[in-house]
Amino acid sequence: MDNLRDLRRSRGLAMDALGMLAGCDAATISRIENGKVRASNGTVVRLATTLGVSARRMRRLCDAALPSMADAS
Repeated sequence: MDNLRDLRRSRGLAMDALGMLAGCDAATISRIENGKVRASNGTVVRLATTLGVSARRMRRLCDAALPSMADAS
């Protein structure tokens, strides 16, 4: 699994189902998966708990879609 989307799909969850279980909305999950926003620490912890992975791993999965600093120049 290289990103949140892969992990979510491997668990058989749609964005709205994951959002409901983790206490955030599907739009937030979509923005995280598409690299539009960086997940807050609270969201990372809730997603990690819901998906059964460590918060450290979830942070890496959530940040995988973010543009790198090299892309910003």
